[in-house]
Amino acid sequence: MHLEKLEILVEVAKTGSISIAAENLHVSQSGISQAITKIEEELGIKIFTRSRLGASLTEDGVKIVEKSQEILLKYTEIKEIAQKSKDTQISELSVSMVPAFINYLLTPLVEFKSQHSNLHINILESTTERTIEIVKKNQIDIGIICLYEGIAKELEEFHYEELVNGKMKVYAKKDSPFAISKKITPEEILQQKFVLYNGDYIRWFTNNFQHNIGKLDILFSSNHLEELLRVILNGSAITWGPNFSIKNHPYVLNGELVEIDIINYEPINSELGVITSKKKILSKVEKQFINFLRNEIISY
Repeated sequence: MHLEKLEILVEVAKTGSISIAAENLHVSQSGISQAITKIEEELGIKIFTRSRLGASLTEDGVKIVEKSQEILLKYTEIKEIAQKSKDTQISELSVSMVPAFINYLLTPLVEFKSQHSNLHINILESTTERTIEIVKKNQIDIGIICLYEGIAKELEEFHYEELVNGKMKVYAKKDSPFAISKKITPEEILQQKFVLYNGDYIRWFTNNFQHNIGKLDILFSSNHLEELLRVILNGSAITWGPNFSIKNHPYVLNGELVEIDIINYEPINSELGVITSKKKILSKVEKQFINFLRNEIISY
């Protein structure tokens, strides 16, 4: 009997409901029902009494679920023992990160690496959607993503921790009229030419804005942030993005590029967070790295 089947027994017993257990375990109700039937056939006893009110344990079922819980607990202990051994052996850490942050974290990463001389850190630049995909497939240890409405449901399969909360802002050169007022309305945005960073969160926000307000005059999209910023600085266009993405860029710090509030429009909230697989127990180094990220981004 597989451990997944024991998890099903325990979850149905805990919730008293096949539908709720199915939702919690991300399995179909028919899959839960079939698994219970197979277990009962395999053991030759009735574990649950099922009715319109839910699923209740039989006398034999109480004993079976107690033993299932013991087995699952022992398996967790086995994984913890293995993880402790892994903590002393880990030599590689893989992280998928939205591109805007890589340049700002390179120097701090050198400091983290100096504290873990036997550790090789592999940093991958990737979009939020791609990061979710490869963390789910266990091809990467840790993912750093922008959270937005379009992908929120997908995060049910992951451990998610917020790193920083921000807002969507417009960015223009310092002699723009909007740079003086520091605010812009949706109607004024429609009159501007745009260049856009080619990220999935920016795409989602742009599509949502165009659906609700109207079509933007977009010159082009690019993955090259510096190219976009040069176009903005010569006065050809403006752009938008989460305020935590380029707030420490030299152009922003020296005043050449100005951050502008979007008014009379929602949603503009944005969030940066870290995801890890629920199927994985984090190593000591991985936990330290996440804490390191949190502290660096708070000060960033």
